[in-house]
Amino acid sequence: MDTKPSGARPARRSPRLPNSNSNAQGRSEELKEAKRKGKMDRSKGEDELVAQLKHLEVSRSLASGTGLVHSEEFTRHNCLWDPSHPECPDRVTAIMEELERRDLRPRCLAVEPREATEQELLLVHKKDYVDLMRKTQTMSEKELQTLSENYDSVYIHPDSFRVASLAVGSLLELVDKVMTSELRNGFSVSRPPGHHAQFDQANGYSLFNNVAIATRYAQRQHRVKRVLVVDWDVHHGQGIQYAFEEDPSVLYFSVHRYEKAGFWPHLQDSDSPVAGSGAGLGYTINLPWNKTGMTDADYITAFQHLLLPVAYQFQPQLVLVAAGFDGVRGDPKGEMEATPQCFSVLTRMLMGLAEGRVLLALEGGYNLRSTAEGAAACVSSLLGDPCPPLSSSSPSLSALTSISETISVHYPYWSRLQVLEGGPLADDVVIRHKANEEQVGETNPSPLGVMTTGLAYDERMMEHLNLWDSHHPEQPSGIF
Repeated sequence: MDTKPSGARPARRSPRLPNSNSNAQGRSEELKEAKRKGKMDRSKGEDELVAQLKHLEVSRSLASGTGLVHSEEFTRHNCLWDPSHPECPDRVTAIMEELERRDLRPRCLAVEPREATEQELLLVHKKDYVDLMRKTQTMSEKELQTLSENYDSVYIHPDSFRVASLAVGSLLELVDKVMTSELRNGFSVSRPPGHHAQFDQANGYSLFNNVAIATRYAQRQHRVKRVLVVDWDVHHGQGIQYAFEEDPSVLYFSVHRYEKAGFWPHLQDSDSPVAGSGAGLGYTINLPWNKTGMTDADYITAFQHLLLPVAYQFQPQLVLVAAGFDGVRGDPKGEMEATPQCFSVLTRMLMGLAEGRVLLALEGGYNLRSTAEGAAACVSSLLGDPCPPLSSSSPSLSALTSISETISVHYPYWSRLQVLEGGPLADDVVIRHKANEEQVGETNPSPLGVMTTGLAYDERMMEHLNLWDSHHPEQPSGIF
């Protein structure tokens, strides 16, 4: 199957045949030739399918279990000169307590964390930068504060180098276990965050780029050819974007608060027209939210109409999620209205990719309760639990506009977005939604113009289940 972006194709139209009896024999020959080509095309497709089946990893059906990485060592990284700093040790403590409260932690398989080696850190970072971070272990508080002020929104503790290396190594352990089918999926409850860290500098609470390093590690160590990185943290992960912007083997998708560059990190590179460069053009997808208050419907619509069509065409062999929960309702930085249950659904959507090889790594999230509930909802989905119901709502005009603009940027590169001759569907959706928003006095208007909903159900659907893999994400209980 084609996993590359494609150029925009002209609309296909049926050929007009001359209306003449004298050309009947010619038409007959054309028909025979068309049938011959059709048989050849079918044969070619069958050969491709057979080739894919030969390379299918049967061992994946035996993979089971959700790995969970955590250590008390992750609480040792803290800000010496600002005890009230939002990126605090309580973030991971709150998550682990919530997992215990919901009886989710005992159902996971504990994975021992390890520190990343220097060679692993160098997969993404410059040696001079790694050496500098290593030297911080012996610096005084004043020296650490001075160095931290050289970066944007960063603090460094004497234990930061070791803890950050542990956060990287923990995710690499999960990569090893998932790629060798010891586990189906996993979650790294670690800190500090990583998706803002760049080649030669710390940035945005991030010292080492955990997800970017894990991506390169999977490619080098396990020969993974295609990695999907999904970043749903409310801040744009520019560190990940810069690491792969010219690389067609990595598809990077980020949905983030932007507000026309008015929200941190205030970069034009976070806007939708930025789509990668060189061989990587089309493999960076930025979906900027230009308003606060985005809801479950906005996030789910973005996945359904933008991310998933492209992801299924890309066919990743591994999915890594920069899982920030500052987009959950109640977070003081994100100011969004998505519920924890929404992230459970987003996780389940991703589990249909890469034969279920999905790994989440904690990024942001600064309301302890919102972060804990969001992380727990994701772990529940990874374990195969049914997704909780979401409140009924429709995507906002602002969200639909952003999605439409991003689809327009990537429409030329991905055939799965070319759903209609002449352009993306989203423009029409935005127009109809806007018209409905402007209606006055209508009782319970239907945002998308649909007045009734049909429901089909038969209890015999419950009889379809996987007999040899009880952890398979497509469970009969999902119907409920």
